Amino acid sequence: MYKVFYGFTQEPFAKDIATQNLYQYNYFKELLSRFGYIKKHRGIMLLTGGPGTGKTTALRYFLSTLKDQSFYPLYIPLSTVGVTDFYRQINHKLNGEPFSVKSRLFKAIQERILDLAINQNKVPVIIIDECHYLKNENFFELQIISNFNMDSFDPCVIILAAQSHLNDRLQRSILRSFNQRINIKYHFHPLGYEESKEFVLYTFKSNGVNNDIFTEPAFKALFKISGGILRTIGKLTIKTLSYGAVNKKQNLTEEDVFVASNEL
Repeated sequence: MYKVFYGFTQEPFAKDIATQNLYQYNYFKELLSRFGYIKKHRGIMLLTGGPGTGKTTALRYFLSTLKDQSFYPLYIPLSTVGVTDFYRQINHKLNGEPFSVKSRLFKAIQERILDLAINQNKVPVIIIDECHYLKNENFFELQIISNFNMDSFDPCVIILAAQSHLNDRLQRSILRSFNQRINIKYHFHPLGYEESKEFVLYTFKSNGVNNDIFTEPAFKALFKISGGILRTIGKLTIKTLSYGAVNKKQNLTEEDVFVASNEL
């Protein structure tokens, strides 16, 4: 209903937004430079941030930039598995020979990575999402998998995405060795007020709406309640638009945002 009332041509804040239409805020632009570094130098990268800060969306953007002839990307979203199943996932995504024994799976994974990197001139890009759920044993195995030629050669890129508290785990002695192998780390922060406002206005304009729907106090309320979290900004904005459409309000105020926030 709100789309018709306010004149949106498409659903704003849609999950399947085309990567070229994403709002590139400052933290996002900084992350792109880190992605460029890891693409060139390879190795392990850790991307952390709170829920809803845009980690998975950023990974989707990164994947869209990889050229088919130069990279072999694989995305693994399931992290709550044991070691053997973890190996099976990676091996399956790499199209390695199927085995049930861990030692054979390990060999198949390393051979497949080397074949892609050396014989096919394609850099394997292994992206593992929700890594805060990984068991310590799986971090140990990743350390072993990424060890080539006595740790003197990086034939692939491994990107780990996780919530912020994984950083605390990695500081513990049991994972210290793996933590030292991470080549680059980047942490996503929530947006500030101005970028939160720009994010909403950019999304409106991208979907056919150029008029001022939210008042300045409404934007401030939106930022205060959302804390600058991208996902929360989107949900709260849609809730406020829906409330405004039902009540036939062309301009939305601070009070409208607070009323809509009760439904989150």
